Amino acid sequence: MNSLIVPPALAQSTLTDLKDMFAVALGVVFFFGFVYGIFLIWRGARKIADGDSEGYSSIFGGIIIAAAGLIMSSFFVIAGLGDAAIEPSF
Repeated sequence: MNSLIVPPALAQSTLTDLKDMFAVALGVVFFFGFVYGIFLIWRGARKIADGDSEGYSSIFGGIIIAAAGLIMSSFFVIAGLGDAAIEPSF
């Protein structure tokens, strides 16, 4: 009788594999955050065009959300933790 030996998945993974998985997940989150930030900027511009003063806060929030990856990685580099920052990948 042939028995199939299947090793546990986590026993075969290395730290670089885990870092790559986090990089892919981070890339997906940043992609959706960027799209949502652009949507907020567009909505803020439409509000300003309609005469609503709340459009400025929507534009500012959209810029922060769209540039969140750049802002966070620059804080890591400024603090001297540049090696701790994970670059998002797709």
